[in-house]
Amino acid sequence: MKNIIEEYPEVAKAFFALTQTLTETAALPNQEKELILIGMFTASGGLHGLTTHTQRFLKAGGNAQLALKTILLAIPVVGITKVTLSFNTVKEIIGEYANENY
Repeated sequence: MKNIIEEYPEVAKAFFALTQTLTETAALPNQEKELILIGMFTASGGLHGLTTHTQRFLKAGGNAQLALKTILLAIPVVGITKVTLSFNTVKEIIGEYANENY
């Protein structure tokens, strides 16, 4: 996203405005929203988004084991490869969070 912000700031601005509108419309508690996004990024294979939203989930007081269990739920839908990549990514973030406590 950094490169898009630098090269096409108007696109980034529109993206963030859309994201804000969707967040306001959904009106979900922050932890729930981030947990749902963890599942969505697991399904799509978006490891960068998975990293961002796992960090946000943990900063919001989310339970690390709940994040991992959410990823495991995706096995029958997306398969073991995407789940393993996502699981490993989130485990790393959890370790960083424990060491640095963001």
